[in-house]
Amino acid sequence: MHMRFILFLTTFLFLFSCEVINTEEDIPSTITIESIEVDGNHSSKITDAWVYIDNEFHGVFPLPSNFPVLKTGEQEIIIEAGIKKNGISSSRENYPFFTSYEVNTELLENKYTSFSPTVSYSLTNFPYNENFEGVGTSLSVVSDSSNHTIEKVYDSSNNNYGNYFAKSVISGEFGELFECNTPDFDLPKDQVVYLEMDYKCNAPIIVGIYANGSSEIDKNTIIYLNEKEEWNKIYISLTEIIYNYNDANDYKLFFAIPRDTTVAQNEMYLDNIRLLYEE
Repeated sequence: MHMRFILFLTTFLFLFSCEVINTEEDIPSTITIESIEVDGNHSSKITDAWVYIDNEFHGVFPLPSNFPVLKTGEQEIIIEAGIKKNGISSSRENYPFFTSYEVNTELLENKYTSFSPTVSYSLTNFPYNENFEGVGTSLSVVSDSSNHTIEKVYDSSNNNYGNYFAKSVISGEFGELFECNTPDFDLPKDQVVYLEMDYKCNAPIIVGIYANGSSEIDKNTIIYLNEKEEWNKIYISLTEIIYNYNDANDYKLFFAIPRDTTVAQNEMYLDNIRLLYEE
């Protein structure tokens, strides 16, 4: 009996081990996305790919990225462009003003499939678009400093930034402020509203908003932007602050330089200032 039990146990373990070895395991396919481009001469800062496979959300992947996919065979792939809302890494979202990239392709086991998506703006036009390419500028200067300048600078080295940008300089005493602002806008209070802009600066600058009510005007800082030596793109959500001031008649944006005397002069460079919302 003892030998018979040992023989049975040995046979069982052998069969079990064969079953484990022969079990078919899912061999994943791998998708590679290096970057997502925007169609046309537009600056952009797309940081993530939001991926859907066969109508199911697969995940958010920082670019460039490789990620496994267990599904194989012919699949519908949808890729959406993701940004950092207000430049904050923890606030990532698929940008609502870009189209999605859609493709049907065959995913193969243990094979890499690469995509180079291109998206476009979903808006036919921008409700406000100051790229400094026209005559003059729509920005008005409001400043308590006499030691300031604002000028358009010609630079055709990068098509994504056009031929001109605005340069503002302030060189007065501590406590002085340079400010320029946009025209008034009647912004929607029940839609997603974004401000896009390219900027660089040698000390922190301020982006803010005026909410013009019937009896008073509220001025609020939206975001402080830290020093950037190279051009940087930022996507700033205005939806929340418009909601907080939804009784305002209209709004306008401002861009300000608080004087920092640790530098000889404060410098702010602006380009491609855009408001985006569905009209």
